[in-house]
Amino acid sequence: MSEFTFPELIPLPSLDALQVGFFLCVLHADKIPPHVACLVDGQFFSLKVNGKDESIDVSSLLKALSLKKVPTLFVRVNKIITCSEVVRCYENYSAIEVGKNTCLSPVIDLFECGDRVKKLSDLLRILQQESLLKEVFNLHLKEDYVALPNYSNQDIDQRLLNLADVKRR
Repeated sequence: MSEFTFPELIPLPSLDALQVGFFLCVLHADKIPPHVACLVDGQFFSLKVNGKDESIDVSSLLKALSLKKVPTLFVRVNKIITCSEVVRCYENYSAIEVGKNTCLSPVIDLFECGDRVKKLSDLLRILQQESLLKEVFNLHLKEDYVALPNYSNQDIDQRLLNLADVKRR
């Protein structure tokens, strides 16, 4: 069962395709749960258990993703979002705190969708209903990939607890 089916996935044509505009980045898109981050005008932002990435150049991101062959989606959102808006949302967090926030939390703040969004699929459905989803680029995904896998909020919490345990070792 799928959580959210994408209308069309386009192989990432080039680095230039990610230099302008706002993208939701779905790293490990085939995993339960995937990791959600964002990219704005070529700058990558991500909230993690061990801190956050801020203003990482997209070329460095793509190099790391390619080296590790990380299955990734770049979902272009047809809305003007500035780098300073993204910075402001990520400033409110220092790291993921299990039971308090997730990698999706700053993105939820950015779109001001509060309690309506618990998982990435919720946000994607809202953006789709508002006709804000543009193209979806894929990188290192299998040809038959078309949808986010189904997962629960408990799956998210369990994954975060596992990551937090690894961090403590």
